[in-house]
Amino acid sequence: MSIVWSSARAAARVHRASIAGSFAVVVLASALLTATGAWVEAGIRRSQGAVEPGAGELLALATSFAGTTVLIALFLVASTFGQSLRQRRRQFALLRTIGATPGQVRSMVVAEVLLVTAVAVPVGAVPGLLAAPRLTDLVVSSGIVPAGFELGFSLAAPVATVLLLVPAALAAGLLASRQVADGAASAVRQAGVEAPGLGRTRRIVAGVLLISGLVVAGVPFVVAGTLASALGSTSALLLLAAVAVAGSRLVHTVASRTLSLVGGRAGAAPTLALLNARGFSRRLTTAVVPLALLVALGGVQTGFAMTATQAAGEQLRDGLSADLVIEQSGPEDSAAVARTPGVDAVATMTRVPVDVKTDDDEGTPGFLAWESSSVLALSGDTELVDPVVREGSLDDLTGAATIAVSRDALIGGLKGVGDTVDLRMAGDEVRATIVAVYDRGLGFGDFIVAPAAIEGLAASPVTVLSVDGAGSDVTAALERQGLVATSVDDHVQGATEAGADGQRLSDVLLLVLLAFSGLVAANTLVMLTAGRAAEFRLLRRTGATRSQLLAMIATESMVVALTAIVIGVACVLPSLVGAAYGLLGTVVPAVNWPISLGLIGAVLLVSLLPIASGRRLTAGAAV
Repeated sequence: MSIVWSSARAAARVHRASIAGSFAVVVLASALLTATGAWVEAGIRRSQGAVEPGAGELLALATSFAGTTVLIALFLVASTFGQSLRQRRRQFALLRTIGATPGQVRSMVVAEVLLVTAVAVPVGAVPGLLAAPRLTDLVVSSGIVPAGFELGFSLAAPVATVLLLVPAALAAGLLASRQVADGAASAVRQAGVEAPGLGRTRRIVAGVLLISGLVVAGVPFVVAGTLASALGSTSALLLLAAVAVAGSRLVHTVASRTLSLVGGRAGAAPTLALLNARGFSRRLTTAVVPLALLVALGGVQTGFAMTATQAAGEQLRDGLSADLVIEQSGPEDSAAVARTPGVDAVATMTRVPVDVKTDDDEGTPGFLAWESSSVLALSGDTELVDPVVREGSLDDLTGAATIAVSRDALIGGLKGVGDTVDLRMAGDEVRATIVAVYDRGLGFGDFIVAPAAIEGLAASPVTVLSVDGAGSDVTAALERQGLVATSVDDHVQGATEAGADGQRLSDVLLLVLLAFSGLVAANTLVMLTAGRAAEFRLLRRTGATRSQLLAMIATESMVVALTAIVIGVACVLPSLVGAAYGLLGTVVPAVNWPISLGLIGAVLLVSLLPIASGRRLTAGAAV
């Protein structure tokens, strides 16, 4: 075993450029996963025993972000290790020709991976633990935790990071070195050129992922509701995973068709770039996928958020049959409003936070059994508020033990009218019977209760009213009472803008993921270019000028960028179309153009990095 470790250390010194790239990615992934794990542990800790305010919402946010982060981090770490080791196929082939067994080569790969991760994971975990508390102010300002909250130190987070990253890196290393099992002659043959075809297993996996992605994207066309649309948005990752599995064949086919179309008319540099793309399609795919992930992840997250915000605004606007809205009112103001000349009908909407029990299994820990939500208490002339009741009636909301739920909430396991919901408000648990089921959950929330259910709780109601005559006269009369009335459109706009402001934390977390993906993509491109020094020297010896080589690198960079953009857009469009249909009833997707164009610009900028490395590698005369 000492020989294996000595060989691993020697290989790390000789191939320090590619090892440094893998090391940098593991450090970044370790920092991101450790910081995420610290917040997940904080959510679990606050949800144990006497549940603290916002504990469920904190845990839900942290675990949701953690799930996406783990998938992306493990995928990119495995991809980087795999590419780093594939660049050393000639070394593995040489070891096989001088008598090394497949097991010995694999042992050396395992030792290298363990050596890199053993150093990189702790190096990344420390800044991750230090950076995690910097989100505290943002979490507090979002209302998830109270002022004065302290994150605390997490020991479980770095341990979980080790348990996640090391197996992923080992699996990638073993897969990258699998060619050594086919014998020395096969290893030498495969070291010279990449096989363009896909194995049977890869074809099956790619096909399953592709079909699954399209099926998931079509869920909103069959099942209505917010959760169905949210499920459809995950199709982008499934489609991108299909590209990661079969992307080499896709790139090879596109490059071959382009070469057959342009022939030699494109010039030396573009022809060399297309030949490289055809002959080393797996290398190109390794650079394309992280950039496509940057476009797809940013596009689907921002697009779905815009779609949900627009749908919430439409549902709220369509559900208020009122003329004016008083956003700042007290519990006793509704009676005074009703007595105001010109006011025809008055209703109040009061929202208070609650915890909802989502799992009745007594063995389920408290932090998993309860979920943070809110209830909307309706009083007065409820005909002014129409959440579109499908079953039962809002008139049956007669006491603290009755509740109406949205159809989206039923997907969580509730059965419908006659079923019960366990709520926890201000520390008191209440079991309420469902008396109505309604549609407009985005506009009015998942739960509606009678005023008796929130008696004794501090809250500021929103008063809605219809007028019989000139609204300006009523507005002036209300102003004399110290009340400010606005139009329904202004109220809806303010409510949707407030919801958008609440997305700030999610936007910051998304930005962190996008930055991580961009850095990994940049690292991969630089690492790939650095590993082609021998290729550039050979081209110089055969007569290629430095200008031609730089033009070739620039063309390859544009091929990488355009391919990543096309793949990213193609992966994200089905999910956004499904979300738009499920929430807005249209197939025109909502697109956040400033962010989308910014992501495309970032892809183009990152793709130009190999040109800087190429200038250094192609400097000087041919040797």
